[in-house]
Amino acid sequence: MVSYFRNSFAFLGFLSVLVLGYGQEDTGSLELVQMMYRHGDRAPITLYPNDPHNATIWPNGLGQLTKRGKAMQYALGRWLRNRYKNFISEKWIPEEVYVRSTDVDAPEPCNLAALYYPETPERFEDDVAWLPTPIHTAPLSEDLLLSVDQSCPRIQKELVRQEELPVVKNVTQESQKLFQFLTEKSGQNVTTILDVDYLYDTLRIEALYNLTLPEWTHDVLPAMKELSDFSFEIVALSEELKRLRAGPIIGEMGKNMREKAAGNTPQQKMFMYSAHDTTLAQLLLGLGVFNNVAPPYATTFIIELHRHNENEHYVKMFLRNDTKIIDPPYELHLPGCPEPCTLDDWLSITSQVVPEDWAAECNADEDVVEMATETLVAISVAVFLGILLLLLVIFNLCQWKQSKHFNYQAVPNNFS
Repeated sequence: MVSYFRNSFAFLGFLSVLVLGYGQEDTGSLELVQMMYRHGDRAPITLYPNDPHNATIWPNGLGQLTKRGKAMQYALGRWLRNRYKNFISEKWIPEEVYVRSTDVDAPEPCNLAALYYPETPERFEDDVAWLPTPIHTAPLSEDLLLSVDQSCPRIQKELVRQEELPVVKNVTQESQKLFQFLTEKSGQNVTTILDVDYLYDTLRIEALYNLTLPEWTHDVLPAMKELSDFSFEIVALSEELKRLRAGPIIGEMGKNMREKAAGNTPQQKMFMYSAHDTTLAQLLLGLGVFNNVAPPYATTFIIELHRHNENEHYVKMFLRNDTKIIDPPYELHLPGCPEPCTLDDWLSITSQVVPEDWAAECNADEDVVEMATETLVAISVAVFLGILLLLLVIFNLCQWKQSKHFNYQAVPNNFS
């Protein structure tokens, strides 16, 4: 057991050394940082009926972070510390950093332990290099920002409708033989693209941990990966799903930047949102910057607010999405926003996917909405025809008056 912990801390130390000196951000103009990141490596969420391996091989339980996953989050914390070491304070200041997580077992303690590594005088125990920091959550069914399980009837209706879109329907039809094969071999009922993603996730993790996969998996794993990636493309395929799923967090990030630029939150420097691969995909889809690949472990989306001069701010976006932790993040560009993308332009473009009243849109009856739309169209057509008729009457009246004027005849002069 002693050697286990010794090796764990040695590995964490090695990762920490790697991130030092790389990817440091020039923070001269930086005013606010917001990020959403995925957790690190975890055990499979579920096993399939014919799985030759059982849950006991995962010491922390199914769905829980592994030692490697905790190391990933610790390394992310060190990377963030190095990138923003000239921006955020070395010591934890509650007014500076706000941390929000989904209401599940979360990796933030590992992340924050590295982001705020306490010196010995600050430790509550000399041999415990950890500083407790607050993490905020909301019930999954009420979490509009980070959860994918919100109670929203319109989302469910739109997901059902999405299954009938040609791009989804064609892929589903072309995959029927694969569905049948996977159902037969795995013992699990596979009938949808999402079912394939869940099964692929289990197989991928088992392979990552050198667990022997059944022979039948070897030829189908590439096709399963393609469908797994595609499943993330369709979590918010339609504009309505972008509004209902990605809109709230995009609106929240926009509000945070607007408040900062206005000088209303002078001490606030960072917002950290811990979420999941699906949540990240939704956000990136909503912003139009998704690369159509399932977000890897510890993927981090970063949005920075910079001040250009006294009255102008601009926005920069980045993505850290690979295991090469020493690499700088990729810069992303909001479609339709010229570089540098000003805050006003960013807010204007993203406002198209931010609902004004999420609850009202979610609970609006679809038939009522369609009826209201049809009524609005009918009224618009009636108004147009009325105006057209009025113009026609005016035109005819003018023509009649003009005709009457030119029909005057001179009276014969018999006195000449």
